[in-house]
Amino acid sequence: MELYDVHTHQIFLEDNDDPYHSCILDVYPLEFEVAKEAYDRHAFSCGIHPWYSEDSENQMKYLSEIASDSRIVAIGETGIDKLRGPSFDIQIPVFRKHVELSEKLRKPLIIHCVKAWDDLVRVRQEMNPAQPWIIHGYRSNPENTKRLVREGFMFSIGDKVNVDSLPLIPIDSLFCETDEDEMDIREVYLQAAQALNMEYEDFADKIAQNVHRVFPSLEPPKPFDPEELENEAED
Repeated sequence: MELYDVHTHQIFLEDNDDPYHSCILDVYPLEFEVAKEAYDRHAFSCGIHPWYSEDSENQMKYLSEIASDSRIVAIGETGIDKLRGPSFDIQIPVFRKHVELSEKLRKPLIIHCVKAWDDLVRVRQEMNPAQPWIIHGYRSNPENTKRLVREGFMFSIGDKVNVDSLPLIPIDSLFCETDEDEMDIREVYLQAAQALNMEYEDFADKIAQNVHRVFPSLEPPKPFDPEELENEAED
């Protein structure tokens, strides 16, 4: 069984890294060169967070220069946030530049969206992307979930999963992540599998299939035995 964390800010030292999962580590453009030398096994997503999209011209220019690197398997996180960051007049143009780069390089887009679903859907409809758009840390309500599923979004869930919305997401549009949370990726898988009334291993196999399809270059981890998780829980 393979475990994948498709969006994390938890940077591990190589000698302390968990060999039983593979990560997509989120970094800013100016961090990438150092990060790729420090972490041989994991892949990266690279982009400009909407909170910091003001005065981001230099970072965006540099992102355009490095984003074709094979270690960068996704563009982002990028997106729109109504509660924090500069005005939408700044956030949305920067977000659209990420979309253009995602399309040009044929790499998936990792999206941060807070209270801006109408704007996100509008940009998607206007730009009509061919690449997958993955909303990370997804926990919105069932009404929004139904709409976003119809619009073709994919979803990555973490610690604070919405158990009412999760069953509405097609299993082939789902990923798991740790983001900045303390919960181990194995616990994220277990929580989601229980919410969907699925066997742990069956759920993990479905997520692995999605990862292989959307992130084909991501290096597989050492296979994980779910009995180890049960033994740890008993201890």
